[in-house]
Amino acid sequence: MKPLLFCRRMMKDTVFKTLSMMVVLCTLISQQVLAQTNDSIPFIYRGHIFIPSVINDSVHCNVIYDTGAANMYGVDSVFLRQSGWHPEHLGNAFTSGAAGKTKVRIITDKTKVNIGSIVDNYAIVPIFKLRDVVDCHIDGIWGIKNIADYPFEINFEHSYLKQHKTGTPNLEGYQKLPIRYENNKIMLQAETHMGETVVKGWYLMDTGGGGSVDFTAKTVKDYRLNSIPGKRYVEDMTQFGIGDKEIEWFVDMMSDIIVIGNDTIHKEPVTYFPEGTGAFSDRPYLGTIGNDVWSKYNIIIDAKNSMLWLRRFKPDRTQHPVYDFGFRNRTDICRGWIVSRLTRDGDAVKAGMELGDTIITVNGRNVTDYSWEEEYDIDDLPQVHLGIVGADGKNKQVTLESKERW
Repeated sequence: MKPLLFCRRMMKDTVFKTLSMMVVLCTLISQQVLAQTNDSIPFIYRGHIFIPSVINDSVHCNVIYDTGAANMYGVDSVFLRQSGWHPEHLGNAFTSGAAGKTKVRIITDKTKVNIGSIVDNYAIVPIFKLRDVVDCHIDGIWGIKNIADYPFEINFEHSYLKQHKTGTPNLEGYQKLPIRYENNKIMLQAETHMGETVVKGWYLMDTGGGGSVDFTAKTVKDYRLNSIPGKRYVEDMTQFGIGDKEIEWFVDMMSDIIVIGNDTIHKEPVTYFPEGTGAFSDRPYLGTIGNDVWSKYNIIIDAKNSMLWLRRFKPDRTQHPVYDFGFRNRTDICRGWIVSRLTRDGDAVKAGMELGDTIITVNGRNVTDYSWEEEYDIDDLPQVHLGIVGADGKNKQVTLESKERW
């Protein structure tokens, strides 16, 4: 029976991979047709907005679109080493991000960047350790340069970006919200309800963030978020963002509602940083709003007229079982996925997992054989048996079950 079972699994895997490839191919073809007809820029959504980019007409890379990155275009250090691009002029600079400030190298050659129909030139291109923050799927980061020149559309429903240089975007079914566009950043008013506490005011629009609402340390103090009754989880994470704070801790809790304009999102987990640095310290906003929220909408940013247009197309998500650990795919520099987040006193910690462990296999299958989509949807597996290499080089086996968190 074992050989038969193996054959059935092989057939199932082959059919699944064939169907997956057909779906991806059809999607790419439809996106390319769309791009050719109306100058839209197709993207892949995996918690972040990933889009293709070309540097100096020859270097191809995969960048994330980040409205929190001002007017910046930056590249990852590992990508740069592996790309064959050899800039002639380099310098040093200090930059800040979610994890504080840090010194980085910068490329000072004039750099041309093509993203779909958008062509920009940059006098400075910072070199970050972006893959330490996201994973090996990222080669660079793109901010919102010249966004005030034309209305800019982020269409999560059909996975494309578009700069509306001609004509007027179709605004049927959209709600209009005032924004503040200052220092190349977009802020809007929203409110988050947690029990009797309502955190209402200005929030930063952050499509570079994969979460929902992340509160700053000042907001934690001003609104006494630690004293709100309810279930919460303390998380430890390596390299939360760009900056010199290598390990950060934060708290997850459940909101009752998040209100944006005339729309209400129910029961969305939110995060706060009691000791946050950088973008999560003392800022002119209460917190950031990331893609767990924005991916429910189609968005048109009219920065020139200080307006944001939103049309909801995705309903509130149903909570489902998850795991209490996170990882980053670093198969670009090692054999597996590096454990980057752990819930304190959670099942993963009790089973012996530590920050910095490298996951080599999942359910007996090498992680290098997992597709990007399968990797992103790992929580859909009801149980995982992990083959791990610890930071000390020793092998260990960990078995975990996904559980309802809230």
